[in-house]
Amino acid sequence: MIPLARYCLISLLLPWPVFAAEAEATAALSLGYRLDALDWSIDGAGNPVGSEPNILSELEWRDTEIVQLKAELVGTNRAGFYFRGSAALGRSFDGENQDSDYAGDNRTLEFSRSLNDTNGSEVLDLGGGLGYTFFLGVDQAIRLVPMVGYSYHQQRLRMRNGNQVLWDADNAAIYDPGIVSGPPLGPFAGLDSSYEAHWFGPWLGVDLRMDLAGGSAVFARVEAHQATYFAQADWNLRDDFAHPVSFEHEADGRGWVLELGWQALPSRYQWTWGVTLSLQDWTTNSGTDRTFFADNTFSEGRLNGANWSSRSLSIGLNKAFEN
Repeated sequence: MIPLARYCLISLLLPWPVFAAEAEATAALSLGYRLDALDWSIDGAGNPVGSEPNILSELEWRDTEIVQLKAELVGTNRAGFYFRGSAALGRSFDGENQDSDYAGDNRTLEFSRSLNDTNGSEVLDLGGGLGYTFFLGVDQAIRLVPMVGYSYHQQRLRMRNGNQVLWDADNAAIYDPGIVSGPPLGPFAGLDSSYEAHWFGPWLGVDLRMDLAGGSAVFARVEAHQATYFAQADWNLRDDFAHPVSFEHEADGRGWVLELGWQALPSRYQWTWGVTLSLQDWTTNSGTDRTFFADNTFSEGRLNGANWSSRSLSIGLNKAFEN
């Protein structure tokens, strides 16, 4: 059992003080700045004509700057049962993609590298969970909520405005002696490729809120996720690949989500404001890389793994609409 799951179970069994809860619900709408990074790599095992590097191709989307809009609903009924659900949409306005190929193990003998724009990439996050509220302190100022939930995350990443910055014909020939020429260095036209990644699965977590004097509160949320990873790509400049699905990736993954925030306590009569910092780190085990060719054949290889991190800072408005 993972440590957080064990903690949640112990929390449910401990004799915490339990008070009668008031039925309440709060809606929140926030706008934020988000910085994402995602990378993955595949190996070259099975190459029949040359080297078989443990990292053949590696793709990185880094410093992807995103404007994000998020809506959230949080509530508790009189029996103390707690729910939380949210949806977030975002679109990138800056960032960089690097596409590198290697003929040697451990990122050696690099023979191709391009640097590309990521503008127009999009993200989507959906999630929800249920829990039970435990009140701590004589004045019930602290609320501890062990939770179970489910989430879905999507990154639709773009590659545009290509720029070839490295080509080494000698290293390319080590991987495939049949390669006799490569792309010219500099900007190249027509690049409009996409990589759409999906992470989905259950999570266990804890929500903690502490009311402060003066009508505000601080809160923390921790979630441990188990995830299925599935991604599809369209490499639009590869005539030998099928379209619109050129290849796909499958793997098992896991992730951590941490949120820290402050907010003025919601009111039935006016909107109040708050600020939230969100940190996410996700990774996968090795998995399957399945490539589809234009002649209706396909091949399977190894996905070494995928990694995704996200940092966001948002300012939001909150309103209680039922008490």
